[in-house]
Parts: sequence; C-alpha cells; structure tokens
Amino acid sequence: MAVIEMDHVTKTYKSRGKRTVANDDVSLRVDGGEVLGLFGHNGAGKTTIVNQLLGLLRPDKGSLVIAGEDIVKNPNRGRYLCSVQPQSKTPLGELTPRAATRIMAKLRGVSAHEVRERTDELFEKLDIMEWADVPGKELSGGVLRLTGFCMAAICPGKAVILDEPTNDVDPVRRRYLWNAIRGLTRDGTAVLLVTHNIREAESAVDEVAVLDKGKVLVQGNVQQIKAETARNRMKLEATAAAGEEEFAKPDWAEDMKIAEAELTLTFDRTLASEALKWAAEQHRERRLGRYALTEITLEDSYIELVGATKAVSNA
Repeated sequence: MAVIEMDHVTKTYKSRGKRTVANDDVSLRVDGGEVLGLFGHNGAGKTTIVNQLLGLLRPDKGSLVIAGEDIVKNPNRGRYLCSVQPQSKTPLGELTPRAATRIMAKLRGVSAHEVRERTDELFEKLDIMEWADVPGKELSGGVLRLTGFCMAAICPGKAVILDEPTNDVDPVRRRYLWNAIRGLTRDGTAVLLVTHNIREAESAVDEVAVLDKGKVLVQGNVQQIKAETARNRMKLEATAAAGEEEFAKPDWAEDMKIAEAELTLTFDRTLASEALKWAAEQHRERRLGRYALTEITLEDSYIELVGATKAVSNA
C-alpha cells in the first residue's frame, strides 16, 4: 500500500524574470515497508520534492498524498506525518544527543519508558553511546549527523525522509546506519532516501528514482534498472602499474576509461574469458596490478543515465 504518492507534480521558481522548472511532471510512489532511493545531481529537484512533501512548498500543479491525506490542501500535515533528517547538520549547541533525541520523542507523544529504551537501542546500534551525554558543540560532524538520524527515527511517522544521512559519517558507522535505515521499514514505515552515495545505498534500497533537470528519468526495482542499463555487459576493473598511463583499448572492449591509475573496461559478458586472459597477460608484464571482473553496479547505471560529468562532480 502506498504511503507517499506524488502524482504529476510540477513546481517552478521565478527569479529576476527567469522561470526555472524544479520539478517537471514528477510522479513517485513509496509503499509501506519500502525504501525508495531518490538520486540526482545537485539542482536536479530532489530538495524541492522533499520540501513539498513536508508542506513547506506548494506545487504549481499535481497532487501530494501521504498516508491517505492531501498535503496540498493541508500542508501542515506533511510535517506531522513525516519524520525528517534534513541535509544540514543538526545544531545542538549545549544539548546532548540523548537530550535532543528524547525531546523529539516526547514531542511525538512517546512515553518516558519507551523514550529511554528506544534511545539506548538506537545509540547502541549506531555505536555512539560514548557521546550520548556530550554537548553538541563538542561533537564531530559525523556524530551530529547520526544524532540527526536518531531524532528522525526515534518515533517515525508514517514516512521517514532522510536527506544525505551518511554525510561526514565514518565508514564503520555508515554500515551500522544502512542497517538501521533498513530496520525502519520492518513496521511498515515508508522511507524516502535522498543520497549521492549510490554505491553504498544500493544494498539498502528497494526502488530507485533518478532525477535529472526536474524530470524522473527512470523509476523501478534496482535489479530491473541495472539489467536494463547493463545490457548483458560486465566490467574489468584494474589498477595500472606505476608509470603506466596509456593503454590501447582491446578489440573485445566496448569502452575503456583510465583515471588516477584506475582502469575500467566494459564488455559483453560472453567475452569474460577473453577479458580475464588479457588482464592476466598485462599483470604478468607488470602493466597491471590487481584486477577483477565485476557486475555493472547501480552507480554505473546512474552515471549512464545522467552523464558522467554530472555524476562525478556531485558524488
């Protein structure tokens, strides 16, 4: 059952006589118990979607429904029905993570006993208990980011919106965070995840929507999108040896890229044995270091859809 439904939403801005289309006939759906990954470069229209769902902006046309309630007619309901972790860091000042999280829970009507249990559970799951009672002004950006997630997750509404939740978070705790994001869906909560970290998000999302210039380029199941863009292709990824900056593209390869000593060759999967043979020869000649055949990833699909320049500059 759909918890978030956007139907043919268009939103424009006017500045100095210029009209900018932020969202162009956008339709999205997030079901209960599902994580939808919303991907797109800076300026693609992701934040405008979030602000409309929260009732902070009104669309020019189209409908917004959360848990059966019309957010266009009743914009204040968006902030009630959704828990949100904004893209900006949570400014705690003298407040500690424990105090800030408990305040958020109490505002949502959670009992004192539940607040204590749920707060401890989240802090332990994310491994930030040692900072639970440290004033916010003394905390790192990563701990502040994780605290912002806890404030959204302590008592989630029908839907949770997470805007770049892993920014500034160290690699170990990012893993814990992805697991916690998946855990939010177990009771039927719908999660809208806005992130540039596509490679890591791939394991946490069920559905994907890719935005470009305000339009939804594609939306659907992760495996389906990868299959459609991969078109029976694979990759050979390798590290070029010191001093090796130029390679002639082999006949079996469709495409070849080399950047910062990392070589990537794309080819039809029926040619996998030939690719491995070539890599082994290059390795024996000490032109290549480590190498491996890999599947096309969701990040590869995204780059192909929106263009390599935009994807790299905003990763």
